[in-house]
Amino acid sequence: MPHAGSFAFFTVAVCMLAAASSVSAQSPVQLKYTRVVDLTLPIESNMPGIPGLKSYAENPSSVTVIAAITEAQKELLRAEGMTLSNNLAVNGRSMISILSILVHNGTHIDAPRHMIDKGRPVDQVPLEQVAKEAVLIDLPNKGPNSTVSVKDILDTGVEFGPNLIPVIHTGWTEKTWGKPEFWEQMPYLEAGVGELMAKKNVSAVAMDVFPEKAIWRGVKLDPGEVWVANHLALLEKGIPMIQFVTNLSQIGKGRFVLIAAPLRIKGGDASPARVIALAE
Repeated sequence: MPHAGSFAFFTVAVCMLAAASSVSAQSPVQLKYTRVVDLTLPIESNMPGIPGLKSYAENPSSVTVIAAITEAQKELLRAEGMTLSNNLAVNGRSMISILSILVHNGTHIDAPRHMIDKGRPVDQVPLEQVAKEAVLIDLPNKGPNSTVSVKDILDTGVEFGPNLIPVIHTGWTEKTWGKPEFWEQMPYLEAGVGELMAKKNVSAVAMDVFPEKAIWRGVKLDPGEVWVANHLALLEKGIPMIQFVTNLSQIGKGRFVLIAAPLRIKGGDASPARVIALAE
């Protein structure tokens, strides 16, 4: 939910990764913001993963409480639906939990290493790539089983490039997360969208739909089509993918800065992320 506060100034140095692995500085962007909008799905036990994929089925998310302060806290946690360890200890001192999650579940960031064998790991993704001014690409008519094409994006007339992170907004994650239709009727990006973003030299891309064809629900690939074409087009260029952001409708029509902070998982291919918007 957004939080109102005092007017503040946020300055972010805009940088992009050049093709020759050098960093070219851009002019700082100064924005006055009044709201912080949380764009992150909650992490909890048994988050829904891609149906039929073994890696999700065999590695369900779990937030397991192994210690509680008092019996009263233990019962409160139980009432809240928290996962309690069979060996939970009531220790009179502190609550302690263990998190287990496949790093591509929920709101997360894919680093180049996810698809590129010598790609940059998530702990080495420059934070200036995922913390800068952004722009919404609003596609409100994309409902169940729909697709997002290059033409759809270009027809919005929204400009984006090295200094603006494009955020593809259909409203799907916000409306359906936690419901069966989230995966069963998931809209997706058509092949070619990743290439468009890469040609625009964006520093990162954010989205609230799946970045590839929804093959788990029977969508067929064209002859010779590579399923992960959008991943490859972006990650080969060192462009992180910020996936399954939510609450985009709360940003409004003004300018905003997107901040997507991955955990610093050494050598990792991806990470859960806390993603926020600083909105005017």
